[in-house]
Amino acid sequence: MAGFLAVLAPILGLGLGGIELAHWMNLRQTLSLALMDAARAGITRQASPQAIADAFEQGLRAIYIRPAAQTRALQVRRHALGIPWQIRIRQPGPAAFLDHADAALPVPRAHPAQALIRNDYQAAQHARRLRQGWPEGRGPQSGLTIFEANTLLMDLWWPQAPLAPGVSAVVRALAPLHGDPIGRRMMEKGYLPFRRRIRLGMQSHPASWPDLPDGRVVHGGPATVPGSAPPDVPAGMPADGASAPSGSSGAQAPGETTPETGQAPPADPSDTEWEMEKPDATAPGQDTTGGTPEACAP
Repeated sequence: MAGFLAVLAPILGLGLGGIELAHWMNLRQTLSLALMDAARAGITRQASPQAIADAFEQGLRAIYIRPAAQTRALQVRRHALGIPWQIRIRQPGPAAFLDHADAALPVPRAHPAQALIRNDYQAAQHARRLRQGWPEGRGPQSGLTIFEANTLLMDLWWPQAPLAPGVSAVVRALAPLHGDPIGRRMMEKGYLPFRRRIRLGMQSHPASWPDLPDGRVVHGGPATVPGSAPPDVPAGMPADGASAPSGSSGAQAPGETTPETGQAPPADPSDTEWEMEKPDATAPGQDTTGGTPEACAP
């Protein structure tokens, strides 16, 4: 009996750890699919934050089959964190609209002052930027070409409560090691921070929208969540939420990158940290469509 009790604890621990790991892997794939649905809605709806939020929560039905269960799960997260999840639209950002907005674009706008970036004739726009003397066609404010300004780049942060007992306490203890304020806030509350990233070429004219008031979809780099401390990560630096609570490096999971479509590499150097392959630079006059989902291990 003494020997049985001596080996029972580690065996149970290994079993629970295997179940937890399998759950994480399945959840990571499901979140990637939900984020893909959100990105598809974004590229066809002028990067509208509301359309992105609605599509993502619709994609969560793969996790929560019953609507009541999904509503309850999101309410629990909102009560603990202030937001149930968050998507950051990193590209195009406000600076991209300062460089590439087309005031003469004859399309409907949400309000008269809404800035739009032209999605068609990108090769001609790029050639005009070169004639203006912009190095490589990159805007002075954003550093993006017209091809990159017509690319939707988003980060998803999803808090997940561990299944195994005692893991939440370990997560809370490791929270100070997390470099991103959102991930740190999630870990302080006992949630595992899952981060996913996706990049798709726009299929409509990108429009300048305000952030959602509830904080589910926001623009820019590191941002705070309600009740968290101000961010201490400079804008443009990569968040290390792709790591597990132990602080391991955020290497991209193999086999989760689709072939590139010839888009120019991102202007933000932090974007390349999660890529397995560096896309070839877009040649002048070349137009781009399509997209590349990027993934980070939780």
